[in-house]
Amino acid sequence: MSAEPRKLLDEGWSRVRGSMQGLQADGKSFGIMRTAKIKTLGNMGASLQHSFRERETPNADPDRTRDNTILVGGDNSKDVLAAWKARAPEKIRTNAVHGLEYFIGGSPEKMKAMSREEQDTYFRDALSWIENRHGKENILSAMIHRDETTPHMTVMTIPLDDKGKLNCRSFVGNKKALSDLQTDFAEKVSEKHGLRRGIKGSTARHERVQRVYGAYMSGEGAVALPERVRGSLLRGGKESDAEWHARATEAATDALRGFQMKMREEKLDMEAQLNTAHSMIRSLQELKQSYKAQLDDARGTLSRLVSSLEMADRGAEANAALESYADLEIKILDGDLGVLKDAAGSPDRIDRIAEIFDRAVPEGTAMTDEQARFDRALDLTLDAMADGKVAKRKDPVRIAIEARAFPHIQKVLAHLAQDQINPPFSSRDERLAFRAEIEGSLSEDQLAALKQGDETVLEDVLGDHLSQQQQLSLALAYFDHGDIDVDAGVRRGIIELLVDAEYGQKHQDPGLRH
Repeated sequence: MSAEPRKLLDEGWSRVRGSMQGLQADGKSFGIMRTAKIKTLGNMGASLQHSFRERETPNADPDRTRDNTILVGGDNSKDVLAAWKARAPEKIRTNAVHGLEYFIGGSPEKMKAMSREEQDTYFRDALSWIENRHGKENILSAMIHRDETTPHMTVMTIPLDDKGKLNCRSFVGNKKALSDLQTDFAEKVSEKHGLRRGIKGSTARHERVQRVYGAYMSGEGAVALPERVRGSLLRGGKESDAEWHARATEAATDALRGFQMKMREEKLDMEAQLNTAHSMIRSLQELKQSYKAQLDDARGTLSRLVSSLEMADRGAEANAALESYADLEIKILDGDLGVLKDAAGSPDRIDRIAEIFDRAVPEGTAMTDEQARFDRALDLTLDAMADGKVAKRKDPVRIAIEARAFPHIQKVLAHLAQDQINPPFSSRDERLAFRAEIEGSLSEDQLAALKQGDETVLEDVLGDHLSQQQQLSLALAYFDHGDIDVDAGVRRGIIELLVDAEYGQKHQDPGLRH
């Protein structure tokens, strides 16, 4: 990208990032206060891991992470979760909101113009305002982030009411309550620091997010500038040069940002694939040496056994046993589930089959679809024999290889990486198969969390770690192509997270994480 378009992109997008509810960058300074409902401990853990930089945070500068300041709570996500458990009531409703997270910031130009002392004073005043609402004892964590483009503060609270119950509704019950909350924050905190309240009910922010996401999903290189409003001779309404130029600049900026996000995602995917390939090569080299030594030992033992049997005139029986073993190994390699059916009821035979399978298909070996199906059936059989106790034979390498058993999930990810316009499936049977793979790989709790907008449950669905963009894209594909009846707000939140994942901006929709 040349210098001039990059300047247009950076300057234009900073106006969007520094706005609240779509405010235009007209030189005004606005305070930003948003809330996000944290519905599960899993969501809370993910948000805290982001805050403490315990997970990859592309929009943060690692060299400046040491400048972040913890005002309240422990210095890691586990300590904060432990503090939540210590405060939580014994009985919790299944649909209770577990946490209420606050995001405190301001227009980028204003925040950067403040001195470090002025920023700290603003954030501490905001923290006192939150403490007055929730009670100081219910503030689990408060941290100032200075390693991102604009300094801001995140505060995690447990929404306990006067009766000690989880009651988020009493703090942010509806849209009017949220609007009143914004007004109260402006009057008591931000206006004292020269930061005004944002425009009530503005939708420009949402429209620009949708436009960026549209450019990201389409992948087209052309930028469609808006037509100029000509007006009419009698009614007027003609758009001035300055007005059209402002709208055209926004359209170009949003499209360029979407294209940049797309290129960045493709670059990260390629790097991840390359790292995975290098890791697999190293693992295979190590496994090759290990299994060569084991094979040499097994050959020596077998040779001694055959010689001993021949000396005892039992050679024919030895040869028959070897032929039977070879025949069983062939059936296992072919994925013949009849082998498991014949051995049902005999733990010793099942254990022997597991040993043969692990020897014939060593860890790190690429399995066929039939072998992968046999592998899963064998694990289910072992689990059933253990009366519900987990008795897995897998390690991370085998789990990664087992991803080959989810062809429709892989097809969706590959398709979204190449084609953001056309649907990934051409038939209803394929869509149903894709849905079955997603639902078959998640627990009931994870599936419920996904339908509430928690894409992080898909992180290890293929064994290998999926990037945040892949998780969000896969969640959106599940909603759109799996015939899933999901709340419109959840789907919109996933779409906006796809956009915000690149620059760390958080919105006011339920379930968003900072």
